[in-house]
Amino acid sequence: MHQVRLIYASVMTEACDTEALFEILKESRANNAANKVTGILCYDPAYFLQCLEGPREAVNALYAAINNDPRHKNVTLLEYADMGDRIFGDWSMGFLPSGILEKDLLPKYADGGAFNPFALSAEQARAFLIEVVETKREDIKK
Repeated sequence: MHQVRLIYASVMTEACDTEALFEILKESRANNAANKVTGILCYDPAYFLQCLEGPREAVNALYAAINNDPRHKNVTLLEYADMGDRIFGDWSMGFLPSGILEKDLLPKYADGGAFNPFALSAEQARAFLIEVVETKREDIKK
């Protein structure tokens, strides 16, 4: 089975309130587990940064659904690559709420400390997610 890693950024729409955000997580965790997809969702009050890992067909279908989801706009692919080992294999959909993003970590990846995933290269987005997970593993919502 061909495995891929996909990282994208998007802007939240008005349709994505707190209730909708938790519905996304609930649906993602159930669907991803069934489709052998794992990943992490980083949430900021304005943006999503998400990594999806798993079978190519399942990841592609999920990304197509995200592109058509009215809770997202400006969905932008940052990375799409074949993968060996999963980076975020511990979670069907781990959740990094904005409150746990380290203020001293953001300046490494964001000008002026303001989080904007659209300003990140593929390498920076992947490194940011890995570093946040490494420093905040216990705080990630499962």
